[in-house]
Amino acid sequence: MTVLKKQRIDLRLTEADKSMIEEAAAMTNQTVTQFLVNSASERAAEVIEQHRRLLLSEASWNQVMDAIENPPEPSDKLKRAARRLQNME
Repeated sequence: MTVLKKQRIDLRLTEADKSMIEEAAAMTNQTVTQFLVNSASERAAEVIEQHRRLLLSEASWNQVMDAIENPPEPSDKLKRAARRLQNME
């Protein structure tokens, strides 16, 4: 089934950028639109992946693991919040 595409993005390019994109699209046997959508989508996926990935130093990793393995006692404030939530259910 063909998906009807309704979204649009307008771009303003220099003549040099436009020519380069047209040439690259032709070399990859794609329309300019296909080339731009494919290129932008690939880059967007890379950026999203980088921002979603959490990188920790060894010391930070050890702190996280210690907190998971040895959680602190809940504070009075946290206990009150848990009771309020339980009463709402």
